[in-house]
Amino acid sequence: MNYYQVEFKNHDDFLKTQTEDFINTNRLLLFKEDDAYYLISQENYNDQEIMGKIKDFFDHEFTLKKVKTLTESDFIKKLETSDRRELVKFLLSANKETIPHYLKPNFEKLDELKNIYGLTDFKKAVQELITYLSFQEKINNNEQQQHFYIFIGEKGSGRKFAIKFLESLFGMNAIFVNCNQYFVPKIGEKDFSVLVDYLSARLKTKSDIFDNFRQKKGNSFNIIISRSIQEAESIRKELLEDFNKVSIINFPQYDESELKGIGLQMLNQKSVQLSNEDFEDLFENKVLKDAKEVRLFVQELIEFAVQNNYDPSDKYELNLDGFIIKNESSVEDEETAEKKLSELIGLEEVKIVLNQQLAYNRVSALRQAHGFSNQVLNRHLVFSGNPGTGKTVVARLFSEILYNNKIIQKNKLVEVGRTELVGEYVGQTAPKVKRAFDDAKGGVLFIDEAYSLIQSSERDFGHEAISAIIQEMENRRDEVLVIFAGYEELMAQFIETNPGLSSRISREIKFFDYTVNQLIAILELMINKRHYQLIDDCKIVLHQHFSEVVNCSYFGNARYVRKLVDEIVFSQAQRVIEGDKIQLEDENFLNQITLTDINKAIVAIEAKLSKSISLIGFGR
Repeated sequence: MNYYQVEFKNHDDFLKTQTEDFINTNRLLLFKEDDAYYLISQENYNDQEIMGKIKDFFDHEFTLKKVKTLTESDFIKKLETSDRRELVKFLLSANKETIPHYLKPNFEKLDELKNIYGLTDFKKAVQELITYLSFQEKINNNEQQQHFYIFIGEKGSGRKFAIKFLESLFGMNAIFVNCNQYFVPKIGEKDFSVLVDYLSARLKTKSDIFDNFRQKKGNSFNIIISRSIQEAESIRKELLEDFNKVSIINFPQYDESELKGIGLQMLNQKSVQLSNEDFEDLFENKVLKDAKEVRLFVQELIEFAVQNNYDPSDKYELNLDGFIIKNESSVEDEETAEKKLSELIGLEEVKIVLNQQLAYNRVSALRQAHGFSNQVLNRHLVFSGNPGTGKTVVARLFSEILYNNKIIQKNKLVEVGRTELVGEYVGQTAPKVKRAFDDAKGGVLFIDEAYSLIQSSERDFGHEAISAIIQEMENRRDEVLVIFAGYEELMAQFIETNPGLSSRISREIKFFDYTVNQLIAILELMINKRHYQLIDDCKIVLHQHFSEVVNCSYFGNARYVRKLVDEIVFSQAQRVIEGDKIQLEDENFLNQITLTDINKAIVAIEAKLSKSISLIGFGR
């Protein structure tokens, strides 16, 4: 409510009688107490608007002298001794309950819309809403109408800016609602909701949300954050069962020219002058992917200006001498992950399949940015193969590549096994699975030895974990990418335990055992990374050794090679220390791996592994 004390130049007593219908229609209450007039309004008006609103309250012309805005407490105090006090309080409470909040745009703020870079869909939606509201006001239609806007876009694509713009445009507050929570905050008449994780909401939560919507009077709008066009279409289909106004608004990534414009606009708002040439040069050397990174970069420039005593009142351009560009996140990071994957020894089929998967994800994102819908394909994968074939290493690199290409939200890979997923008693398993998915939110969940979830007894809760995993995969299909890993044969059994698994897995990627030559190359690479040198004769012995050991039950591909390298380094160190002390100053002598080192290491590792087999048994 808004309260005003109004004074007129020409005194009169010709105030019309105001019925309840009159108050509800005009959304105003004007009355006289002693020699003062008081106005109560649902809306906030300036002097000119008040003049136009209250002219219908009088039977003759009048001149407005002064309008004073009052707080509610001040207003009540002025009427403390009045006979009207109780009546006014009653009308106030009745007004609050029966008079709806009307969406009224701030037209000065609306003028800023044309200066916003990008956001074509959003700007169009705002203009359409304003046109609709204007028409409803002209025909005096006060019926309730809920408008829903489903925002699709990546971080830094302008969604947060759009929400803040709507707050300023309509003088409302955005209330963020996490639909995963049990309790829904109250959405007031001057609030609009921003719903996150809508599809994962429980039935009770959705019921509370809809009750909130229905309690609001007049026109209002709500925003739902979606991660993909598929999710947005599902939300839209569900909402159209109860509401008429549901729109999908796409927020594509800004192009380079838009990002530059946003940056210059931000600098101008802070009164920092920078030549277009200097700003172009900065953009050439700074890797900026989205509006968020532009904002952080502009903040760096402003801090630099402050530290160098820049005075905006002088209207000089900022001198950038001494400004250091920081590229913490660059394209080189993307190349590093992809380069590491391409340089991995062997795994040729794995690389082909992963590149296909990556290409599809990139094209899907581009199609979505242009408004094309994509067939919903599951992204979840199975990595099958023996230990030491590179499954975990590839998963880490693949998740990094997905993040660098903005296919997943976070550069995060969470590794879990049976212990992190299966509870010890009834009711413990589902929360553990949910916790694992919560930890991996926005990234990749890597479930190692997934076959161990197969139920081994009636008291085993592995089957409960599998069911919970399937449910979370469905609820968070665009939020968490799941990779199941394990032996090929056992993973096939695992997939067969529940039809829901096979229907949600995109493809199986097989990791084959390394060949003898690949094992030698891996060993040589590990040796070189530690800055040692392998003499040529060593490769003959290694070839013979790997040819024999690949068929042993304890062999573990690259894991075995890593253990062998450790033994080689220890053997070399012992030989060097026990050798000629004069040679300790020789760099080649310190770094060289000889046949003696290789042979001693082979004997040592075989002795250790044989002992392990005799103690606990060993199997592939």
